[in-house]
Amino acid sequence: MADLYIIGAGASKNYTQSDHGIRGLVSPVDRDFFKMARRVLRNTARRADPIFLEDIEALMRSVDPSVSADRDNFRIFNRRGFSLEAVMTQLDIDFRLFSQATPAASGQGESRESRALKDLLAITLEYALRGPVCDKHTALARGMKKGDIVISFNYDILMDNALFHERKITDSGYLMNFFMTNEYGVWNRPIDAPSDVTLLKLHGSLNWVKCGFCGVLLLYRHKKQTIPGTAGFQCPRCSSDRSMAQRLMIPPIQSKNYGDRDMAFLWVQADQLMRDFSRIVCIGYSFSPLDFDMLTLMKRFRTRRTSAPLVDFVSPDRKARKRLKAQLGVEEVRTFDNLPAYLKESRQEKG
Repeated sequence: MADLYIIGAGASKNYTQSDHGIRGLVSPVDRDFFKMARRVLRNTARRADPIFLEDIEALMRSVDPSVSADRDNFRIFNRRGFSLEAVMTQLDIDFRLFSQATPAASGQGESRESRALKDLLAITLEYALRGPVCDKHTALARGMKKGDIVISFNYDILMDNALFHERKITDSGYLMNFFMTNEYGVWNRPIDAPSDVTLLKLHGSLNWVKCGFCGVLLLYRHKKQTIPGTAGFQCPRCSSDRSMAQRLMIPPIQSKNYGDRDMAFLWVQADQLMRDFSRIVCIGYSFSPLDFDMLTLMKRFRTRRTSAPLVDFVSPDRKARKRLKAQLGVEEVRTFDNLPAYLKESRQEKG
């Protein structure tokens, strides 16, 4: 019987091999994202990109019109309580209520500011996780077997890289209808060979891009590295430029919009695959009661299962463990404070 892995933002905190050289920069979560983004903006060549900076300035003005752009220090990003979810929610509401009907927004599913924030998120994650394939994620991938399913809510590609490194995933393992893949700047057809492990990235991924004009879904794949930016984007189907390049990332807002048919279909696929599992391994996911999409998926899973699986919970968050038990309807959960402790126990069991 297959195992199910559920991976959240806490899992990415296990990456300790980064070679970016930026002091204090680690994989961000909601509450510290803008502090991490500020470190990237102040310590990389991105601050010399005039087009990118114009978009970041528009983003900052949309958050607080009274604050100057402050290109040199980006002090607005140091505000207390300045979270990624709060800002993305504000941008989403502003666009849906007040901007969507304007000529400038015609044909676009998001505002310029939302696009800028997604780019900033992608760049911050790319720098924070820059370096070799994560040894802990690789050890986790090595223990996965044919038929296992991974549900990831992370935009980053740590798990992608690890599975790719262990030759346990192909392009078909995402269950997404990619039109083309980009490798070394060249467009090719996706690799549709069977994949041992299925990786469902239910909130999207850094290296997925959709053309806003013709609607095709594209994968940037060079050992599953992230897209280097959309400045040089040209759609291989309709030749649209960067103004139509949309990162396929569902914003972390409470009222998530699954109007994109590819992402909606991915959730349907996840629902169909959620049957009986011999074991469920949860790593760094909070099981928030406000994540209504996941809450609904878990309820549907409970109505279909015929036996209670073994459950491993990898996180020091005891409140999250309690929510997990309630959502899964199980009493017994093995708890591990961190991923190295879980991997050590797994090696001993297989020993």
